[in-house]
Amino acid sequence: MAAVFTLNASRRGGKREQGLMRRQGVVLASLICAVLTCGAASNSWGASGEDNAQPADDGPAGLRVFLDCGRDCDRDYLRREITFVNYVRDRRDAEVHVLVTDERSGGGTQYTLDFIGLEQFAGNDVRHTYSESRTDTDDETRVGIAQVLRVGFLHYIIETPLATEIEIGTARQGNGARSVMVQPDDDPWNFWVYRLSSNIRVSGEDTRTSRNFNGSASANRTTEDWIIRTEVDGSYNESVTALSSGDFTNISTRYNVDGQVVKSLGEHWGASIAGRAGASTFLNQDLRLRVQPGIEYNVFPYSESSRRSLTFSYQAGVESFKYEEETLFGKLEETVPAQQVQATLDVEQPWGDGRIRMNYNSLLNDLDTHSASVSGNLSFRVARGLSLNVSASTSLVRDQIYLPAEDLSDEEILLQRRQLATDSRYRVSFGFSYTFGSIFNNVVNPRF
Repeated sequence: MAAVFTLNASRRGGKREQGLMRRQGVVLASLICAVLTCGAASNSWGASGEDNAQPADDGPAGLRVFLDCGRDCDRDYLRREITFVNYVRDRRDAEVHVLVTDERSGGGTQYTLDFIGLEQFAGNDVRHTYSESRTDTDDETRVGIAQVLRVGFLHYIIETPLATEIEIGTARQGNGARSVMVQPDDDPWNFWVYRLSSNIRVSGEDTRTSRNFNGSASANRTTEDWIIRTEVDGSYNESVTALSSGDFTNISTRYNVDGQVVKSLGEHWGASIAGRAGASTFLNQDLRLRVQPGIEYNVFPYSESSRRSLTFSYQAGVESFKYEEETLFGKLEETVPAQQVQATLDVEQPWGDGRIRMNYNSLLNDLDTHSASVSGNLSFRVARGLSLNVSASTSLVRDQIYLPAEDLSDEEILLQRRQLATDSRYRVSFGFSYTFGSIFNNVVNPRF
């Protein structure tokens, strides 16, 4: 049976909140009348408002909830569908903090909803999960998340006076009860998930035309013990620009074929073998082949990866290149041994979220040919209504063995037709947001 939770009455606050809202309405009405020279009318209006400031029916206050679900969350939908709680803008005003995190699964995305008790519910935490399929629409996903939220809120409402106003029933179709469908033990697709996508874009004006073609296909299989990933993607971009010296045509192409097999080795270890075949005009690569076995260790159990993970991985193998043009080192093709070391810290907590990643690549036969990078992003709630977000990355580049020997023209440089030589790269972003005013965030009004 599918459970349905309803309320006998829709109330969004207790006696104190309703009285405050009415008094604010009285003040606002009085100011309007004063501007319009209403005179005595404003006094009578104000008196009437004071008489009615206290609600006649003082029902139990709704649970105050801080919904922390990122940019992909349809908050408007959830506020429309779940109206028996009060949504607040800041965690400090909440009785329950709902932290929604997600991670890719074999067939789609698994959402983890951590209900964190605050104030009188401190220490009363629960966790629920919801798994969507890649074939689900956005509406199906938000409906599923909404149902999980209802169940989670019930865990706290049952301990409040509001519990007396909840009815529990079953959803029915026709004259019979709707049954809950059970997933078959034998998957007819054997856990394989396939995806195809393509995009064509054509644009132009008097002095410029462009055509872009992109496409990809993937097949993935995920079980508790194995992960198999395969993907093919490519693009063709062509632009023709009218210059004083004549038309300049720029064509760039790229394709990649990727594959990886991962074996689970307990709660902290995993092993894989990955391969890639590709080509890129931007990187002067007519063909690139790579095969790299690897191993990974997670300091925290993988079962906690939706909230925290600290992984260290090492991969080593062989890379083979065939270049479109002769390189700075006089090569048209070469095969080299290569390695990669990576450390990643991911954290998603009530105070915010962050990631730091360190990456090192080098040739095994020439350690001077290497690159190293550090990147990170942090979103942090500093105080009530104040959040900071910082992201930055920096890298040392000493492994551009593919650079062509021939100098590039000004047109090729301006159009970024080829990768240029560089010793380093960097990027920094910093921002903040500050919100103040009413603590409640219940009303949805989409007009204009």
